[in-house]
Amino acid sequence: MGGDLSGDIAVSSDMRSYFSRLQDDIESCYSIAGEARKKGLDPELEVEIPQALDIAVRVEQLVGPKGIAPKIRETTKKIGNRELVSLEIARQIVNGKTYKFNKIEGALDQAIRTGLAILTEGVLVAPLEGIAEVKLGKNKDGTDYVALYFSGPIRSAGGTGQAMSVLIADVVRRELGIGKYVPTSGEIERYKEEIPLYKRVQHLQYTPSVDEIDKITKGCPICITGEGTEKEEVTGYRDLPRVETNRLRGGACLVIAEGLCLKAPKLLKHVKKLKLKGWDFLDIFVNKNNGGEDKKTDGIPEIAPSIKYIGEVIAGRPVFSHPSRKGGFRLRYGRARTGGLASTAVSPASMKILDDFIAVGTQIKTERPGKGTIGTPCSQIDGPIVLLQNGDLVQVNDVADVEKYDVKKIIDLGEILVPFGEFIENNALLPDSSYVYEWWIQDLQKSLNCLPKEYDIHCIMENDEKTQKKINEDFGREVNLKEPLFLDAFEISTRYNVPLHPYYNLFWHDITPDDLVKLSKRVKEHGEIVDDSLLVLPRYDEIKNILIELGAIHKQTQEKLILNRHSHSIIRCLGLDIEDGRIVETERVKLLENVKEGQDTTSLVSGLAGIEVRKKAPFRIGTRMGRPEKADARKMKPPPHVLFPVGNYGGNQRLFRTAAEKSTIEFEAGRRKCSKCGKTTYRVFCTCGGGIRIPLRGE
Repeated sequence: MGGDLSGDIAVSSDMRSYFSRLQDDIESCYSIAGEARKKGLDPELEVEIPQALDIAVRVEQLVGPKGIAPKIRETTKKIGNRELVSLEIARQIVNGKTYKFNKIEGALDQAIRTGLAILTEGVLVAPLEGIAEVKLGKNKDGTDYVALYFSGPIRSAGGTGQAMSVLIADVVRRELGIGKYVPTSGEIERYKEEIPLYKRVQHLQYTPSVDEIDKITKGCPICITGEGTEKEEVTGYRDLPRVETNRLRGGACLVIAEGLCLKAPKLLKHVKKLKLKGWDFLDIFVNKNNGGEDKKTDGIPEIAPSIKYIGEVIAGRPVFSHPSRKGGFRLRYGRARTGGLASTAVSPASMKILDDFIAVGTQIKTERPGKGTIGTPCSQIDGPIVLLQNGDLVQVNDVADVEKYDVKKIIDLGEILVPFGEFIENNALLPDSSYVYEWWIQDLQKSLNCLPKEYDIHCIMENDEKTQKKINEDFGREVNLKEPLFLDAFEISTRYNVPLHPYYNLFWHDITPDDLVKLSKRVKEHGEIVDDSLLVLPRYDEIKNILIELGAIHKQTQEKLILNRHSHSIIRCLGLDIEDGRIVETERVKLLENVKEGQDTTSLVSGLAGIEVRKKAPFRIGTRMGRPEKADARKMKPPPHVLFPVGNYGGNQRLFRTAAEKSTIEFEAGRRKCSKCGKTTYRVFCTCGGGIRIPLRGE
């Protein structure tokens, strides 16, 4: 099943060459493994794991049915979304046009397993072992219903796979005209006892309340049941006619708690697209934040802080930032080259400043979009702002600088790069982004009427070059658009009617209008301009604290506070200006005379500056460390030293030497018979030199 993996991928020639080299190396490895297998020292003469060209082939080989791979490719090309593809393929399997089944249970079983295999990309055991069985049951009124029997391995499918398997079953049920599940009062009460009890013996990401369990079990059109996976048994509502075991059904508990409850928003998104009725019972889980629901202001949802990600924090796993609180990671949309699915990126300096608790691959729990992720580095986003022991406030973007600074306090953790697709994937609201360079440059390009027509890398680079050329022509010299001089940045904002460049933006929204008035007065009365670039202020604690809140980089001496990068920005945004080396008031400073409590500080600053100033960090994301041990290699404990089945005779380390010290040992091995001399042994090739040994079965 090998082949050119890069044939249908739209990538650069270098990337295509990279894929080709990978494929050549894979073929070489398979060739070596095949030659080794031919020596007969392994149980099989061929490499058991074939290459799969894509997900479609993997799904067909894993669960079938035969010939489904082309249909998966065709449907994927047409629909795109893998979850909707799984639903459509499940429908095609049971519609009777291509596949015929002797029993309805067989059609149900095949459709659900294939749909789940598409969701899990054909690489997990969940479609095979996570679903133990699919049966038809009878309600009291004589109608049929679908019963899904889940087992422990369904955990590997994750919450989305668990929830979607139930939705797939419902879609298939409707296609086949099967009735919905009507639970008895005893079965409902059984779930209410069983799920909290399961939480005591196994880990659950979320434990629904009794009322939530009641609503789910009453409303779900599919019977979610399963095998007994734990030794513990329920004490009430035992020996129910339609429940085969009194032991805890781990698979069923997982699907209800971590599947239907946690993934309700994503599930409802597909329900609405498919216009399915009967899933309103999941509404209580949409926008649920453990502390209140998201409110709407003028039709725009207000995203409330969520404490869910720190609800079950374990001692020893640090909390990096609290829900939506100042100082936490600033949300920035985008994807780094180091990232992949369900991954985010932070500055390497942020990793280092946090004592390396965040390393490449560290699992991180985030407030938004609410799903676990892993940390990866991106050096092109803002690093942390820290207060040093000597009073200096600095921004750290280089890992090497972390070692030389004596840090007293972390003021701001820097940016966290989150792909917007992660929010779409989890059906979560999109919070406002920080005003960053890629947003600013598009505002400038819109003003210059040279926005990219298509957002591919070549078109973007071409338009960036056009923009740079146009600005250079207008200014008559080279202008650095990434980190311009303040006068250049201000002139660009004035001339082209675009917001202030992010390089000179501050956390104006983190201070009050009263703080703005105090800072303006101090700068006017006591500020000094040195060397046309430095703003020197007396060292007042009140002013110092405001500058820290703003994230205004400065140095501190015994009596002075010295600003460089943000000196002109602060002066201009306070309604002031510089004339003949002195700080003077402008007409705009009158806006501070009638400041009202609760007034938006950023809007006020825009009026004082005479140009638009955007919020630098409108939304911050709370984060904590997840499970760092999951990034470690999976090893047997104790690790085996040999592959030969010496069993417990090798001691707790399975040592071949220890087993050899015993006169005889017993082990299990497949028996084979030589096709030439008839000798029986466990070897693949016979010592007589005759043909391949034939496995003996049924003896």
